[in-house]
Amino acid sequence: MRKIILSTTPLLLALSLTACGSNDSNKAEQTAVKTEAKAVVAPTTIEGNWSAYLTDLTNNHIVPGYQNFAKSSAQFNKTARQFCALPAAATSDLQQVQQSWLQANLSWQAIQWVKVGPVVDNAFRIQYWPDNNKAVKRAIARHLQEPSTITAALIANKNVGGQGLPAAEYLLYPASSQDDLLTSDNKAKRCELLTAISQNLTNITAQLVQQWQPSGGNYATTLITGSGEFNGAQDAVEELMSNWFEQIEKVSSTKTVAPLSKNAPGLPKVAENYFSDTSLASIKANIESFGAIYSAGNGHGLGTILSGFLNDQALDQAMQQQLSASLNAIDQLQGSYTHTLADEAKREQLFEFAYTLLALRDLFSGEFIQATNLNTGFNSNDGD
Repeated sequence: MRKIILSTTPLLLALSLTACGSNDSNKAEQTAVKTEAKAVVAPTTIEGNWSAYLTDLTNNHIVPGYQNFAKSSAQFNKTARQFCALPAAATSDLQQVQQSWLQANLSWQAIQWVKVGPVVDNAFRIQYWPDNNKAVKRAIARHLQEPSTITAALIANKNVGGQGLPAAEYLLYPASSQDDLLTSDNKAKRCELLTAISQNLTNITAQLVQQWQPSGGNYATTLITGSGEFNGAQDAVEELMSNWFEQIEKVSSTKTVAPLSKNAPGLPKVAENYFSDTSLASIKANIESFGAIYSAGNGHGLGTILSGFLNDQALDQAMQQQLSASLNAIDQLQGSYTHTLADEAKREQLFEFAYTLLALRDLFSGEFIQATNLNTGFNSNDGD
């Protein structure tokens, strides 16, 4: 079993020291400063360990994750605008826009699990899913009938189904050739809507990044210190662990078991990225994020706390093995989710993958919670 990569987007922290002179005393002073900067003192209390975990998870995974999402959203918007400005776009041009959408979606999948902070008020605007009442389809139809110019400001105040990643996906991967962005009768209006949606995403993600910064809402400090809506560092960790547990449930039940259904060809239309048929890539990004959550982006992670502070190396190893099992299982499945759901051999692989997540869920909500004494409000028999 190969070792899981426990961080997908590490934040590189560096200390830059500028020399003030060339004499020996200055060099000695600089050496002393450097030595002091490298010294690492392990936390001696569980509260200190939770604070260290929150610091590294925030700086190594969450903040860089939002920054990457903002960057890829801006690139998607740029690519969409360039495509729509072409007098005679080709299939290869459309594929470039589709690829830029995919990158934006994957960057979202990496931090989709976070349900604290500024994203709480924006999650449905970014991704309205599951979409059981076809809100995306209905919102797009209404937008395309809009007589005035469609702008990001206009759709930002409309139904959330027509604002985010699924709305853009619906336009980029139409079910009917008559709605294709290359050949449709109303392709100019569709392009107008696509650029508005991509600009709306860019606006939302830029604001999210800003709200985590000291110059914005400074939510990074709120989370790291366990202040604001939290009653200390442990309370903040408990909320994040609940977020993670919910994501494990979501990937297992909603993203995997529900589309599988009982028999082939399954229910591909209930999959997360049905229009683009890229659900497997999204699921893999989710599982990779689980490693980053556990390791705090290769920082003072949960494994460090289990092995180093709580002296439970066996549980740390079990958690890492189960995370690896899930990643290895999803690595065996690539390409079309629709084809995978219809293939009996691949369906078995999907079931095996789902079982690895159930095992992770039980280990997490049982032994892990008992060992850490976290009060998360869930157990191995419920999905809350």
